[in-house]
Amino acid sequence: MIFARMRKGTKVVVGIIAVAFIGGMLYAGGTSLFGNSATAAVAVVNGTPIPYTAFYQVYFNVLQQQQLYGQPISGQMLGQIQYYALDQLINQQLLYQAAENAKIKVEEAAVNERYQAIQDSYSSKELFEQDLKASGLTASSLKTMLRDSLKIEKLQEEVVKGVEVTDAEVKAAFEEVNARHILIRPEDEGEEAREAALQRAKALMEELNAGGDFAELAKEHSDDPGSGVNGGELGWFGRGRMVEPFEKAAFAAAVGELVGPVESQFGYHIIQVTDRKEAEGDAFEEAKEGLRQQLLNEKNRDKLNEWFAEVKAAARVEIKDPAILGHKLMWEGSWQEAVEAYEEALKANDSDPYLHSSLAQAYQQLDDQERALEHYELAAAKAETDPELWMMVGMLYENQDNTEKAVEAYQQASDAAPMDLLLHLQLLGAYQRMGKEELVKVEEEKILAINEAYEEMQQAQEAEEPEAAGQAADEPGIPEETEDVEEPQTSDSSEEASAAE
Repeated sequence: MIFARMRKGTKVVVGIIAVAFIGGMLYAGGTSLFGNSATAAVAVVNGTPIPYTAFYQVYFNVLQQQQLYGQPISGQMLGQIQYYALDQLINQQLLYQAAENAKIKVEEAAVNERYQAIQDSYSSKELFEQDLKASGLTASSLKTMLRDSLKIEKLQEEVVKGVEVTDAEVKAAFEEVNARHILIRPEDEGEEAREAALQRAKALMEELNAGGDFAELAKEHSDDPGSGVNGGELGWFGRGRMVEPFEKAAFAAAVGELVGPVESQFGYHIIQVTDRKEAEGDAFEEAKEGLRQQLLNEKNRDKLNEWFAEVKAAARVEIKDPAILGHKLMWEGSWQEAVEAYEEALKANDSDPYLHSSLAQAYQQLDDQERALEHYELAAAKAETDPELWMMVGMLYENQDNTEKAVEAYQQASDAAPMDLLLHLQLLGAYQRMGKEELVKVEEEKILAINEAYEEMQQAQEAEEPEAAGQAADEPGIPEETEDVEEPQTSDSSEEASAAE
């Protein structure tokens, strides 16, 4: 196992090994994890094998990260996580190969400096060496990883060299408008319907120019459900938030000016800018360097993504594992090819319930409900206690109006998760749809019992807290009274931007 033990006040080596550039590319060693031809390969990248050992290291690390963040993982999610882990390893190998092909060199002093920085982040050298050993690493192998990581960093620096942000772009990023609008949608896709919508918008424009109340007309006529009820108010927005014709018109308008009808793919807009923030004054001067760096980071990211997409498109990648190949094909929407991959995987591992459920999902996409049901039933029977699988079986039988079989499956789901409130609410809805009044009453009682159990648990926890506090106060050196400290206040705010949806 590659995982290092977590300790308070220390850093873990595993973060360097398995995952970085979350959501994009990996920083990890090409030479240290790949290229062992003696180990079975889960995939081959431009002739270089990715061994199962490397795959499972990253896969288990991703699972651990999910658990650390408190994110539940269902059995049916495992396939997606497996594909994600392998995709990261493929990306990692492609980056390493690109750095090697570019003949990127790294000074050994830079490797040693980064190695020392990691060691210094520990409270003692002994703890660092213990974590190093627990991760299955040596000083030499960690330095190899760091060397590869630095090569990739230097390569990426070369890719984004020359990317700049102009003063005009900084000003444009700072500017915002506060606007409202009325949207008139065509009733259908025909030319006549679009012309009718345009005439309605023109009539509203005339009424507004004659002194009509914008907010009242928006409430009465706007086809934008998000802003219409609020008198067409959109709030503040910057460039890049709205569709192009709407944005262009809004930022060109003077405060108070009525503009329209402006055509977009959603219909015809009448726009009024009520306020605007210009790129000038002290506020702009204070913000512009931060904005410049933000824009530069975005441009660099876009440049790297564009470059890496080309690298990946030109690569020869073969996924050897049929189950993971199936997950990839499902992600790409290649349903029939996914069926073939999953069926191949099941030849070697028919006992895996989640291979059967993955195959069932592929059949559902192909609208082959009979085969989907067949494999969901196999999956549920093999997993035995997975309520999600039994729910899928029940829903498919319910869709076939086979209420007897649907109820049997729903009962299995209920037995598998007696304290899952959400699941029992779903069962309640299912029984109501099927007109099973007795079962509706049973579920209502179960939901009531679950709520009562949760309340009892909450009361028990609340009762324990004062007792624990009293015990703590009796401890030597702990004062019985402490000064109240006001916690910082936080608030959530979200800017409504439904113009042109």
